[in-house]
Amino acid sequence: MLNIFGQLFNRPSAVFGIAVILLMLFAAAFAPWLMPHDPFEQSFDGLTLMGEPLPPGGEFPLGTDLLGRDLASRLILGTRTSLIIGVLANGIAVVMGAFVGVLAGYFGGWLGMVLMRFTDLMMAFPALLLAIVLAAIFKPSLLIVALVIAMVNWVQMARVVYTEARSLAE
Repeated sequence: MLNIFGQLFNRPSAVFGIAVILLMLFAAAFAPWLMPHDPFEQSFDGLTLMGEPLPPGGEFPLGTDLLGRDLASRLILGTRTSLIIGVLANGIAVVMGAFVGVLAGYFGGWLGMVLMRFTDLMMAFPALLLAIVLAAIFKPSLLIVALVIAMVNWVQMARVVYTEARSLAE
């Protein structure tokens, strides 16, 4: 294990990638304290006299958008939101897919057939349409977005786990 980490840290691109990931995790964890301004506040101070966004520098390190909002604060908040949705959605998809795949692969028979045909049905259903329907049914929130992404992505995990569980069961 130490040999792997030693080889990893001998590559400058790997060290740079790890540093970027750690920086993003740090920014996401400490977002409320790192944001220089409220990311949703529309400020006239963030616009020029002509109503144009300010360039990077001074009070706004990355500049402002067309509504005068600080881009650095919005970037930090976006990092947090993206990491929460990514981890939550993939975690739910892995748990759902592994559960269905193990049940179908281990028990086989009619239960496995029904579960795998349901998985095939979900794979054949257009993912974008399913996402739009689920988003329209439920009140939009961070959790609903993560659930919609998980409901679209669990089928691939179920297929992989089913294949492995079936081979182990036989």
